[in-house]
Amino acid sequence: MGDHVAEFNRILDYRDVLLQTNPNSTCVVKLKDSESENGMKQFHSFYICFDAMKNGFQQGCRRCIGVDGCFLKGICKGQLLVAVAKDANNQMYPIAWAVIGTESKLTWKWFMTILQNDLNLGNGSQLTIISDMQKRLIAAANEVFPECEHRMCARHILANWSQNFRGIERRKKFWACARSIFEAQFKYNINVLSKLGKDIVEALIKYNKEKWCKDFFQTFSKCDSIDNNMAESFNAWILGPRNKTIVTMLEEIRVKVMSRVRKSRAFAETWTDGISPIAMMVFNVTRSMQCNIEWNGDDGFEVLEGVYKHTMNLGQQKCSCRSWELKGIPCAHGIAAMNHLNMDVSQEISSWYRKETYLKTYSHFIQPVPNMEMWPESRNSMVEPPEARQMPGRPPKNRRREIGEVRKAGKLPRMGDSNDMFNLQRSKS
Repeated sequence: MGDHVAEFNRILDYRDVLLQTNPNSTCVVKLKDSESENGMKQFHSFYICFDAMKNGFQQGCRRCIGVDGCFLKGICKGQLLVAVAKDANNQMYPIAWAVIGTESKLTWKWFMTILQNDLNLGNGSQLTIISDMQKRLIAAANEVFPECEHRMCARHILANWSQNFRGIERRKKFWACARSIFEAQFKYNINVLSKLGKDIVEALIKYNKEKWCKDFFQTFSKCDSIDNNMAESFNAWILGPRNKTIVTMLEEIRVKVMSRVRKSRAFAETWTDGISPIAMMVFNVTRSMQCNIEWNGDDGFEVLEGVYKHTMNLGQQKCSCRSWELKGIPCAHGIAAMNHLNMDVSQEISSWYRKETYLKTYSHFIQPVPNMEMWPESRNSMVEPPEARQMPGRPPKNRRREIGEVRKAGKLPRMGDSNDMFNLQRSKS
């Protein structure tokens, strides 16, 4: 789909055009010596972070970044590394992406080091990074951001852990453990899980619980995500371009992101008030009505909900359930306390979820870029494409399902636990 040799030959020209049309952006092309005798340099990697996305992140996004890699389907294969944040409506905000040959600790470190300089992230203080359990990625992040909070995607923890512990009930209890937001709740869910199998808890705790359970998360980023959906959503969003040759692919990604900025800004005009729709959905007013309140006359409250009595300091916006601190959105106990004092609850939502913050994120725009036929005459040396690589083995026809992924109704699994097969057969009958 396109002349990949011609596009790689002019990759340096493409870099120059991007920097000319989008000043203050970062575009890095890394080359290596070619094995051929023609004296040309060979393509190694390509990094792009538009100035609009830099400014949008720094002015309107929480310091929580998801990083991931996905495979490219073009003739030269390779991988695409991405860094994605969340906007005020908890939707993905692409920051930077890079084309590389093969994923390694060196390529991840190269990508993160440039990203560190672009976003002024320093040593990672007050920064949260979410990723899969990739050893090379983790090692690189520890070197570049030694002081960051590094979370692991709970879905990948589950996929590895459930290889030996399958079943719907076990999966449900795993998610209950991962979503536990205070110590007593975590201990209760772990105790329930322990009754579903021998050594089941010991096998789960081998995966550092501080990386995948909300109870152990830091609160500075105001993001309680336990998965890496924001980066994986971006990878799925660009599935079509990933089949194209390099310049065509990068241009299609740029246009999609450019269009998304425009649409996101227009979306803000549909909001009914100054708070993002997703933040308003998190408000649990119904649950707050089930709480019993005791007030000390100052900022202290005792809030009884079910078997747990939570203590809360309204002035400090702290509750023993930790939900308010994790999200920046008042929990049910905080809502109950503020309603008791006839306060306006919406005024206590963090500024990260407000319309003015959202508009700051999308107040910078990626500028149009002409196509290759409109580029000026090249003064750069031509670049040789990387060698086309054939992936080992027979190409798969169908996508490989992750362990624990729900299958389509009406089809029995070839392999699976007896509980899944029994439940499916019973639903048919």
